[in-house]
Amino acid sequence: MPKPCSTSYKMHSNLLKKTKEVFLDIFFPKFCLGCKKEGEYLCSKCLLFVSEASFICPVCQKSEYFGRRHQKCKRKDNLDGLVAMWDYEGLAKKLVHETKYKSLIEIPQEMTECALRVIKEDENRFSEFLSFFFQEEAVLSFVPLSRKKKNERGFNQAEEIAKNIGIIASKKPPLLLRKTKETKQQITLSKEERLQNVKGSFVCNFKKKEAPQRVVIFDDVWTSGATMKECVKTLKKGGVKEVWGFVFCKVA
Repeated sequence: MPKPCSTSYKMHSNLLKKTKEVFLDIFFPKFCLGCKKEGEYLCSKCLLFVSEASFICPVCQKSEYFGRRHQKCKRKDNLDGLVAMWDYEGLAKKLVHETKYKSLIEIPQEMTECALRVIKEDENRFSEFLSFFFQEEAVLSFVPLSRKKKNERGFNQAEEIAKNIGIIASKKPPLLLRKTKETKQQITLSKEERLQNVKGSFVCNFKKKEAPQRVVIFDDVWTSGATMKECVKTLKKGGVKEVWGFVFCKVA
């Protein structure tokens, strides 16, 4: 039996995708969560009023223009850099909340498109991150959900962010980490409780000899940083040398 032509298969897939989008637009129209204008969850006008986050050293959390870890904050198991797009407040907070609790998978895609526009307009500030991201050996990853949580939601928003941003560099994020235990919701916990809550909850999904040298790890929100820091600690223990973090929102 002859194999289907790859070009024909692609055209068929694109047609199905467009048909699905038209169907959803007709029966489940999108409205901006800010001004209620129909068409998208975050319109270009409302984006202008979303506060862009300042960059910090991911260790001491003090200001750092490029988002690099301060030299004095150097430790083996720490993040080497962190970039955040917006402050976790107002419309940005609402978008993240709707993604998580109403399972609106299209929101991370729209927020990615908005993030890429912001990055393009301010390439100097993002230059250290972009330099790291576009290195050939840099691998994309994401903060994993437990199997139970992912099944409940239907997707992992951090994984969706990694996939959407990975498209611009033709990088598909592999599953580098697995979450091995259920944890409490971080939002209800103190800083110390958050650290204890996620401690030991991740394992590497690769052998040490196969560890990538550089990793960019994605998540939606940075609050205390406890979850991402635990992921980085696990990755570096597994043999990864450098890790940068990328989040949509950061608590100011």
